[in-house]
Amino acid sequence: MTLRIPFSTLAMTAAIVVLAAGCSTQSRTSSQAAAPAPATQAAPAPAAPPAPPVPEGMSYGELTGVLGNGNEKRVRQELVGKTVALNLAKAKAKGRGVPAGHYEVDDTDAIYFRCRTAAPGFAGGEISTKVSGYRFVTRAKQKIVDLERCAPPEPVRTAAAPAAAPAPAAAPAPQPAAPARSSGGVAKAGMDAQGNVVDSSKVEAGSGRTVKGLNDYEGEITGNPAPNSKFSKLQIGMPARQVTDLAGPPTDQGAYITGKAWIPFYFGADRHRFEMTYKGQGRLIFAGGGMGDFSSGNLIWIIHNANEAGYR
Repeated sequence: MTLRIPFSTLAMTAAIVVLAAGCSTQSRTSSQAAAPAPATQAAPAPAAPPAPPVPEGMSYGELTGVLGNGNEKRVRQELVGKTVALNLAKAKAKGRGVPAGHYEVDDTDAIYFRCRTAAPGFAGGEISTKVSGYRFVTRAKQKIVDLERCAPPEPVRTAAAPAAAPAPAAAPAPQPAAPARSSGGVAKAGMDAQGNVVDSSKVEAGSGRTVKGLNDYEGEITGNPAPNSKFSKLQIGMPARQVTDLAGPPTDQGAYITGKAWIPFYFGADRHRFEMTYKGQGRLIFAGGGMGDFSSGNLIWIIHNANEAGYR
């Protein structure tokens, strides 16, 4: 006897099998697609090095163009307060009577620079600073530009990308303590690191601060004044007689010849100098007196020295 199954029942059974297989395949495909790809950890970006210092301001060529105007008042109006970028070097005398402590850019011209203040140990190089003054020395045909501060430009720092936290390192072995440094900077000849004069005879011109005094006399003040100093009433440019009226008679005094006396055809006023020493106070230097009367000059240099012995 043959069992007969209706065709409709067979068709329904086949449809159920096909539907179940399709659902199983779709489930596996969806599961595989949903699985996330393994994450790759990116290496930290290296820290960017500090950008090299770039001086900003008027170039030397632009500066000389302004100085070429010749009119001192107009040059001051155009320069004072402006920022300049220069590469300074110690000025060389070359028989032209260059003031001590000045700098130059081109040793073939007569343009010199004077730093109102300078970084400790500064001896030339790239700077970026403002112009604080200007004057023209008619007799020597020199153009003197005053600068606010002479110091190397600060490097431009860029933000570094965050780096991955390093693994904790072993504690370093203890190191011996470094010797304490003096806060006064680099000591100059005849001076200590705090700017006090310890030996007046060894102090060099340009080691103090340059000032302009009476009747536009330009001079220098070096060292720190002693308590109740007699020099507190004095000003650069005062004649010798007025100085002794204010500070009293010196402990010792005398004249000496400067290097300018040996320059051929130099007839300036600084060929000889007159010096007064005051015990416990310091020394006063005069220039411009006559050959027969050295003491008739004007005060150009005040050297404060609380330990001054008083004798030259």
